[in-house]
Amino acid sequence: MTCAGPKVFLPICVEVILEDHLIQQVLCNDLETVADRLPMLPALPTIRRLCNRIQSITTSHFSRAERMLAELPMSQRPDESEIAALRRMHLIDEAHAQDLIAALWQHTRLSDGRNVEQLGYMLRCLFDGCRRAIIFKESLIAKGGRAMFNQD
Repeated sequence: MTCAGPKVFLPICVEVILEDHLIQQVLCNDLETVADRLPMLPALPTIRRLCNRIQSITTSHFSRAERMLAELPMSQRPDESEIAALRRMHLIDEAHAQDLIAALWQHTRLSDGRNVEQLGYMLRCLFDGCRRAIIFKESLIAKGGRAMFNQD
């Protein structure tokens, strides 16, 4: 996928963010599968990979998406309240991600129903939050694209 084109002003382009969203959607589907299969959990190597993927999204994608949207040309840029709302979503998702990673590393302690229920809730908080942020970011990208074409 290339970012070349007449209207590209950024080192991070929309295509990169949309590709990140595909990666996140696959992770969300995988987390939902884990939640649906509780109380059974995947093997430790799978848990490790899930945790690494969660960490990668919260440390790279969130800041990359916020930066890309904030650096769009004025006519395409979301307003400050929209950027602030996205930042809040990302902060909440990051907190959920860190809690979930810690809980998944303690996966052997799912002996009672309360722990299973709590882990299921944590999984759903993260994948629901990430999906909500993806939809919001894509609506901001689409709004910016409409502004660009309306200006031309």
